[in-house]
Formats: sequence, C-alpha cells, structure tokens
Amino acid sequence: MGIFSHDASDDLIVSATFPESNPFGLVVNGEKNNLLIHLANNGNRNYTLVSAAASFHDPAKHWALVKNATALKYNVPLVTGSNFSAPFSLNSEFRPQELGLTVWVNLAEQGSATTDQIVAFNQTVSIVEQPTSWLDPSLLFLWLIIGTALLGGAYAAYNTFFAPQGRKGKKGVKKTKAIVVNEKTESYPTVKPYEEEWIPAQHLKSRASKTKKEAGALSSGGEEATSGAESGPEGKGARRRKSKKA
Repeated sequence: MGIFSHDASDDLIVSATFPESNPFGLVVNGEKNNLLIHLANNGNRNYTLVSAAASFHDPAKHWALVKNATALKYNVPLVTGSNFSAPFSLNSEFRPQELGLTVWVNLAEQGSATTDQIVAFNQTVSIVEQPTSWLDPSLLFLWLIIGTALLGGAYAAYNTFFAPQGRKGKKGVKKTKAIVVNEKTESYPTVKPYEEEWIPAQHLKSRASKTKKEAGALSSGGEEATSGAESGPEGKGARRRKSKKA
C-alpha cells in the first residue's frame, strides 16, 4: 500500500478460524474440515466477497506449495460498516504430518472488475487420520478373519495333543454292512397264456383228448418198464433152475 494507492485491505479486516468443536485446528483426512471466514468492512466503500480458496504448503521448504485445496464462490455484497461470516470447508488426503495452510478471499470494490486478495489464515496445522471405530466394517471383517484363524488353530491343537485316545482310534474304523442273500424264491401266480372262452369248443375237446392219450401212453410205458425191471431177476433164476435139472 502506497500513499496514493488504495485497496480492500485498507477498509476490511479478514480472518478465519476453526469452529469450537475443533479447538486444536486439526485437519482430518477423509473428512470435511470446516472453517469460518470473518469479514468486517470498516471503510467508506462497498465491496463484494467474490470467492475464497485455500492451499497447503511445506513449512520445511520455505512454504513451498504442496497442493491447492477447495475454492468456493460467494458473490456476497459487503456494504460499509457490515460484518459477515462465510462458512468454508476443505478436504485432506495427506499422510499425518505438519503442513502450512493458507486461506484467502477475493474481494472486488463495487462497480470495479478488479479483485483484491486478502489472506485470512496462514498457519501450520496438523494432518491426522480419522479415529477408528469398533463398528467400522473393514475392522470387523479383520477381527472375524483373525478369530476364525485362532479357533481353527485351537481345534487342531486340541485334536493333536488333548483328544482322548478312544476317539482317535475310532476314526480309522469303518463299519461295513453284511450282505445277506435272500434264498426265498418268489412264486409267481399261474398265468394262462390264453383265454379259453375265445377258443371254439371243438378245439378244446380235441386238445383235451390229445392230452389224455399222451398221459395214458406215458403211464402204460412206465408200467411196462417197471414190470420188466421186476421180472428180470426172477426169469433169470427160473432159467438157471431148468438148466440144473436137465
């Protein structure tokens, strides 16, 4: 600022703070980190809050730029004597470390297209990880795997060193069922190969007469064979006696 120059920093006081819920100003990875940008117009000119942005820096390398963060647009008028607090948020995906955080606003005087940049926050902050929760699905799955492995190892150790001997011996015995042959033969009912009522009576009579003749022939032949067998020795004895008498 020179004697003959004038910019927004001569009329406005700008600052940024973390909310009361984050008193230590921690930036948590994977979460929405909120800030409040406070603006007070103490001059006699009207301005417009155009936008706000942030960036991360490396304090060990002379505040070298690491990454630009969120940029938000507001386009909110700031008349003379007004105060305004603008919500601002940023995200982080860094490893836990100390980084520099710079937050600034872009202001334009009413009726002018030129914007002035005023720094609202420029400090070192701590990047931290999210606090772990017992209800985290990934953590629950990890504990489930560990518990299953421990139970399996305990069961194997018990069977190896502490299981009763009787139970160990029974594992190798296999029961076999004896196969019993069924000696009973099933008798099937007599089934006629034809129905007699459909056959003419003369054919049935001729068949019956043939059957009787065959049965008579068989019975007579059996009797002759029997009588021949019985009379054979007696006839031989009679012939022998006749020869002796002669």
